[in-house]
Amino acid sequence: KRKDFWEMFIHHNTTIALMMFSWSTHFTRVGTLVLIIHDCSDHLLELAKIFRYINYRRSCDVVFVIFALVWVVTRCGVFPSFILYSTLHDAGAYIEMFPAYYIFNTLLVTLQMLNVVWTYFIFRIIHKALTKGEVEDSRSDSEDTSDDEQENTKDK
Repeated sequence: KRKDFWEMFIHHNTTIALMMFSWSTHFTRVGTLVLIIHDCSDHLLELAKIFRYINYRRSCDVVFVIFALVWVVTRCGVFPSFILYSTLHDAGAYIEMFPAYYIFNTLLVTLQMLNVVWTYFIFRIIHKALTKGEVEDSRSDSEDTSDDEQENTKDK
């Protein structure tokens, strides 16, 4: 099991529930904005991983720094300051409160808490890279390979 299993589990369930609630409660504008804001940095992380896998360390580092900046601006700046603030404080002036509204906001707050946790992890990675010079992805260290996979690699 990965070290960030529970964070990812909560994230995926929250995301699915948010998509379902934004559609069924006619909060599609909010749901779309949340998706756009959260997707801004994803492609940069994947690009940094690609550079890492092909041993282009400097490119990996540059793209990771850009990723971290975009992450912080979108997920720790734009999302809580505009979208979350709007749904928590301004929505009451435009719509009548109903139970799904509170569930929707609870899910948005949960997503923001995950963003804060992951931002801490990103800063920890940056700190480790600056102080030690080399960083490895240790999330998969606890993954076990099955006996079948081990036998297949022995045969080759």
